[in-house]
Amino acid sequence: MTQQKILIFKSSDISKESFCNHIKNAIFHCVSKENEYALDHLHKKLIDNKKLMHDSDQATLFHKAVYSTFDLPNFYSSEFWLYYKKLSLEIVDKLKNQTDYYGEWSIQRYPTFRFHFPNNISVFEFHRDSDYEHPLGEINCFYAITECKNSSALHVEKNLGFEDYVPLNLKSGEYAIFNTSIYKHGDLINKTNKTRVSMDFRFIPDIYLKNTKVSKTNSIKLNSDEYFIREGEMKNLGN
Repeated sequence: MTQQKILIFKSSDISKESFCNHIKNAIFHCVSKENEYALDHLHKKLIDNKKLMHDSDQATLFHKAVYSTFDLPNFYSSEFWLYYKKLSLEIVDKLKNQTDYYGEWSIQRYPTFRFHFPNNISVFEFHRDSDYEHPLGEINCFYAITECKNSSALHVEKNLGFEDYVPLNLKSGEYAIFNTSIYKHGDLINKTNKTRVSMDFRFIPDIYLKNTKVSKTNSIKLNSDEYFIREGEMKNLGN
């Protein structure tokens, strides 16, 4: 029996605020015209605007609003990028100590965002990331923008192949490092009255990206020129 190893850490408050503010500002400019709202109440916008409902788990207007900021000419000098880079490089150091692999690592260039609305799910099926061509050596970081608790949490397989799922309960600003390439994971119907907002991003030793394939979810090649970025390049980008 191979049990999943999950490491949980807390980010700095300034990192958490940077991530939250970036998401809020993106949604304010592209979707919402309200000045004040909480991220965990985003579902209330669904009541008045059915266009916000998703066609796929990455296709709401909320997703599009946030992802559009990655194309802005000044993105790599933004506060979001600087704190995303800082956190990612800190995690690389943790992974090097955990794995004893001190060579070059690659990091997901842009994080993936999840909006888990009440009475809904944020991913359509329980799965392994390797089902979508992700490399087996990949390590995932799941970052809680808002609280993730019980039915609003990601559910992760505890023992490999057993489908014995447990909720990954995290407070806002906490993050977990674990393996989603071979362990199944997914969502239950969110029975809370709050939207869960989270982001996830992946890490892998660069040597394992030589023969990677194209992701089935977004048709991006899973190498260090597209989906990933080498840690050395990331360090210099935005300085």
